[in-house]
Amino acid sequence: MKKEREVLEKNMGQGAIWAVAVGSIIGWGCFVQGANWTENAGGPAPVFAGLVVGGLLMMIIGLSYSYMIAKLPVAGGEFAYAYKGFGGVAAYICGWMLSLGYLAIVALNATALPLLANFIFPRALKFGYLWNIAGYDIYMGECLLSLSAILIFGILNYRGVKQVGNAQLLIVVILCVSVIACVAGVIATGNFHVENLQPASGYKEVSFFAGFIAVVSMAPWLYVGFDCIPQAAEEYNFPPEKSKKLLLTAIVSGMLLYCAMVLVTNVVIPWTEVKSLVGADGQVVSWFSGAVLEIAMGKIGIVVIAIAVIMGILSGINGFYLSSSRLIFSMARAKMLPKWFGKIHPKYRTPSNCILVIMLVCMICPFFGREVINWVVDMCSVGTSVGYFFTCAGAIVVLKMAKSGKDKVKLNPIVAYAGALIAVIILALLLLPFSPAFMSLPSFIALGIWILLGALFFLKSYSRFSKLSKEEADYAVLGDEE
Repeated sequence: MKKEREVLEKNMGQGAIWAVAVGSIIGWGCFVQGANWTENAGGPAPVFAGLVVGGLLMMIIGLSYSYMIAKLPVAGGEFAYAYKGFGGVAAYICGWMLSLGYLAIVALNATALPLLANFIFPRALKFGYLWNIAGYDIYMGECLLSLSAILIFGILNYRGVKQVGNAQLLIVVILCVSVIACVAGVIATGNFHVENLQPASGYKEVSFFAGFIAVVSMAPWLYVGFDCIPQAAEEYNFPPEKSKKLLLTAIVSGMLLYCAMVLVTNVVIPWTEVKSLVGADGQVVSWFSGAVLEIAMGKIGIVVIAIAVIMGILSGINGFYLSSSRLIFSMARAKMLPKWFGKIHPKYRTPSNCILVIMLVCMICPFFGREVINWVVDMCSVGTSVGYFFTCAGAIVVLKMAKSGKDKVKLNPIVAYAGALIAVIILALLLLPFSPAFMSLPSFIALGIWILLGALFFLKSYSRFSKLSKEEADYAVLGDEE
């Protein structure tokens, strides 16, 4: 006999789901890293090409995601797909590798708020000096701002998914309008000069190909967020087959937003001079995109891009709260994590215990500084690539199980194989020493620690899952979808 299984309510509409994906894709980096990406790639041409090709590669992977969402619309996404294709051990590995990355992005976005505040109101938050970790000074004022954002969105997520979706949609609409306003403002003020994009590539002897590969290898980090769509699949109030359109348009939207911000950063003045801009104090500016828009549009430019940055930060916090809580909840429901994490709030129908733990863990993170959090987020790309692989490989297995001609949801097996190969290549780019995307030593240490902790939790928690019969395990992970 099947035991009672906790399920989430279907309160997420298509607009909210699309906004969760776009808002999770676009974060702080979109608005601050354009000048760095361009210089490191040797010019804007490799950046644009890398962003577009990286987005296309993610769309190939995304087709397998949309297929698996339609087949298995349950919370947990990649965790459930890995289980369906390869069993419990693979599911645990996939879920564990993804969980820290999702959680860390909540903290990373929250700690970006003080960076923006310090640019607009210099040193306003530089009070209550605490300590220095990895060369990063930590102040109580900055921590308080980060803690406030973590707390507010924790409460929002705790109190119901419908209001989370509505808030996300509003935030993302404001974000998109702000980016459009940045581009339109640069054009309207007569500061759109295509000649400033020269040299298009080859700067500082960085070849086009080397710069292109460096940007493409960032794709798992740049586009992480479209994979938030399956995490909430159990809460769709629409047919899961429609997720394909939402997923693909979310990736395209992210691609366009990235390209738009790189363009406005590099087109106002010669892009080779952007990182040499100095402020009124004679010091090199800390926010190049903001400084460029101030040149083009005056203080209005600063206000518009500041709104975009704030929306990008808040949408990332909100989106990854949702995704990380659903992933942890699904693992607990499958008895691979303590049962306490699998409880649903009787009134709000949210995985409230998961949200509380995420909130508490993230509230500790600002006291370690952004440098340490960045190490964790860098290794998040490894976890994301693992999730990509198991989703595409799981799709291959499910396609083989499906009866020929009777599967209502279609996916060409070649697409699934291509997605799995792309995931392996991306993983290799992160782990092989000769790659331009090779992770730093601290990121490898963080990865090793997380793997060790995962092994310990596996030995402690997995025994509960292993005692389930095949039927019970299928039901715990997949519910009636099986």
